[in-house]
Amino acid sequence: MVVNRVPPSPLPRVRGFQMLQARNEWPEERSGAEVVSFPRSAPDEDREFGRRGPRKPFSLLVDLHSEEIGPRWFRGAATLAALCGTAFFLAPGFEPFIASQVAAAPVTEMHNVSLSELANPGLSAKPETNAIPKPVGLLVGERGDVERIGGDVAGGLYWSLRGAGASPQVAADYLKAVATRIDVGEVAPFDRFDLAVVKGKAGQPDQLIYAGLDRAQYSDVQVMKWTANGRTEWFDGNTPPQASDGLMAPVAGRITSSFGYRVHPILHFTRFHAGIDFGVGYGSPIVAAADGQVVGAGWTGGYGRQVRIIHEGGLMTTYSHMSAMVAQPGTAVRQGQVIGYVGSSGLSTGPHLHFEVRAGGRPINPLTARLVSRPVFEGAQLAAFKAKLKDIRSIPMKPQRPEPVAS
Repeated sequence: MVVNRVPPSPLPRVRGFQMLQARNEWPEERSGAEVVSFPRSAPDEDREFGRRGPRKPFSLLVDLHSEEIGPRWFRGAATLAALCGTAFFLAPGFEPFIASQVAAAPVTEMHNVSLSELANPGLSAKPETNAIPKPVGLLVGERGDVERIGGDVAGGLYWSLRGAGASPQVAADYLKAVATRIDVGEVAPFDRFDLAVVKGKAGQPDQLIYAGLDRAQYSDVQVMKWTANGRTEWFDGNTPPQASDGLMAPVAGRITSSFGYRVHPILHFTRFHAGIDFGVGYGSPIVAAADGQVVGAGWTGGYGRQVRIIHEGGLMTTYSHMSAMVAQPGTAVRQGQVIGYVGSSGLSTGPHLHFEVRAGGRPINPLTARLVSRPVFEGAQLAAFKAKLKDIRSIPMKPQRPEPVAS
C-alpha cells in the first residue's frame, strides 16, 4: 500500500526566524525612545475587571441624616410619613363627648362640673354653694312613698331636672332611661319632663321608677322600671313590651358592599367580607338592630371603634368604624336605640358602617338573619305592668316653686 505524504509547510519555520530577528534588533531600536509608565493601583485596593461595581441593596429604611438628597432620601421620607400616618389612624384615641347629652347651664350661675362628677356624684366632696336655676312650670305630687315631678325643659334637660329637686344620681338615671328610646340630644325647649321616684328612707337615696317626656314635635316617651324573667329593665308603656321578630337596619342608608368574597379596597386582594357596608354620612346615628345586651364597646384593631351586642339565642351583631360610641358594656339596649355614630375609624376609606351578624361565632348574611319572636311578658304580668304605670301617671300634681337647689 502506497501512502502519499504531504511535505510540511515551510511557513512556521519562516515565522520563527522573523520573530528571532525582531528580538535581536529590539535593543538597537529602543535606544533614545521615551519610556511611559502606567499608573498602578494600591496593593490593598479591590480590583475587578469587566464587571460593574456592587450596588447598594434596596431598602425602604434610609438614614435621612447621612443620606444625600436623592431618590433614596425621598424614598426614606415617604416610608417615615406612611408609618407615622398608619400609627396615627390605628392608635386608640380619646372618645369624643357628645355635648348634646348634657347641656351646661350659664357659667355665671354655677361652678364647673366634671364629667366624673355627673357620672358618679358620690365622688365629689366639694361644698355646693352656687344655686341651680329654677325650672319653669314645676309640678309636684305625692302618693305614699312615691313622689312625682314634672316641668319644662329650660337650660338643658339635666339642669332642669336638678332644678326641680332631683338628685344628681336620679337626674343621671333619668337620662339613661330616656336614652333607651330616643337620642337625648333631640330634647328641645318647651318639651316637658315627667318622673317618679321612690323616696329613700333612713338616709337611703331616692330610686327612679318612671321617666316620661312629653315632646312638642315628636312622639312621647314613657318608660317604667320593671322586673321580668329575672331581669330589671326599662319597658315602654306606649306599646306592649315584646321581643323583636327580626333585625332592623342599623342606619338609614344604602348597602354599598354585600356579604361574601370581594377585592379589599385598601389591601387590594380578594378577601372574605364577613358583613355588609352601609354608605351614610359622617355622624349619622347608629341604632341597635334588635333587643340585647352590650358585651363590648371600644377600639378593635382595623374595625376601629366597635360595639358588640348579644341577642336571644346566642346571636351577636357588631357595628364598626364608629366616630363615637354611646352604648356602654354590660348595659341592656332596645331595638332602635342609639348606640353610636357613623365614622371612619380603623382600616377604612371613608365614613360608613360595617355591620356583621354572627351565630355561634360564625358570620352569617345579615340580610337573611332572623330572631325568634316572643313576648317579654304577658297575661298577669302584663296586666300588673299596665296597672302600675297607670297608678303612677294618675298621681295628681300641683304647681310649686321650690327653693334653689345647690349645685
